[in-house]
Amino acid sequence: MLIEEHLTTVPDVIDVVLDLSNVVRERGLCSERKADLRRLPALVNGLKVYLQDETVRVYAVTDWSLCRREDLLPPADRRALKRWIDFGWVEARDGADDRLLEIADVTGARIVSHDTFKGRHRVFPWIPGSSDRFLGMAPDGDGVRVIAREIPIYPEHLLSSAEEHDLLREAGLYDRERQLRRAPLSRAWLCPEPDCPLFGAERADGQPLPVYRNGRVCCPTHRQTMADLGPLVRPLQIKVSVDRKVVDRFQVPPGEPVIVSRELLQRVPAALLEWISRRHAEIRWDGQALTITDLRSSHGVRIKGRRLAPGRPERWNFRDAAALHDRVKLVVSGRHYVFDVGPSSPAEPPAVAFDAQTREHRDHP
Repeated sequence: MLIEEHLTTVPDVIDVVLDLSNVVRERGLCSERKADLRRLPALVNGLKVYLQDETVRVYAVTDWSLCRREDLLPPADRRALKRWIDFGWVEARDGADDRLLEIADVTGARIVSHDTFKGRHRVFPWIPGSSDRFLGMAPDGDGVRVIAREIPIYPEHLLSSAEEHDLLREAGLYDRERQLRRAPLSRAWLCPEPDCPLFGAERADGQPLPVYRNGRVCCPTHRQTMADLGPLVRPLQIKVSVDRKVVDRFQVPPGEPVIVSRELLQRVPAALLEWISRRHAEIRWDGQALTITDLRSSHGVRIKGRRLAPGRPERWNFRDAAALHDRVKLVVSGRHYVFDVGPSSPAEPPAVAFDAQTREHRDHP
């Protein structure tokens, strides 16, 4: 496994967010070493099994101390981690907790952590009592087993109003009424540091989340005010499932149609790929509406059991699966809608759409 394929700082595509420092310092996972970078790929393998998604994407935030302290990771591991940071695959901060929760709040991604984040329950009211947003880690031989976690609801006397006031101010992405500052999320930004891996001019694979500090939109790495480059329309991510297990994913950029074809779906098993036409369907996204068109394919496209009329674009509801075969489905990732105007809410797991009714396709002629 090439671990870099599963690391990203693009919020549109992530499934899980984690504090890398905590993961690699979790003794008992894979080894008894004080810190072990091998725990990250082991965790990713565990996430693949738990989420039934071979393409799982992880947003890792690390404390700078993991790179700088010589008593934690060996030199080769520190060099590898520094390379991930330099390439923008991992985000480095002086402290990871607040950033971790900001990213999870905005994207709806799940969090891998043993922490209960008790001091942040007032700032992020979806934390207390949560039974579907937090995941834990457990040893599993030489690997890591991912387990579900439920966050306790603590008595009010443990969550003081003074603490709430301080943490709201520190969180940055919330105003005085605790409303998410959505305006910065719909704009493109440029860091004044020319080699910035997150908001530099050379970055071409999407934009991470900025931070809002003292009335300014800042780079989370360099803490400098960033230049506003104008409106940002984010791409949509489509996941490909076979028998309810995600095997691949692709993006639909705004204004650029994507043709669903055998060539695009190379990770679908060959026996099922035969049911996919060379030009099966076309997907379009304009920043507001998503449409899918059956390109007169041999076996059609079905949504909620209904076969689409060939050649006619149809509006595709984000929560519905589009079936190319009764075992091969496309579903829109839940990571896009948190950027729409409206209250922030957790993303629903994709299995809801994968389980949607589809009619069985006829046998091969």
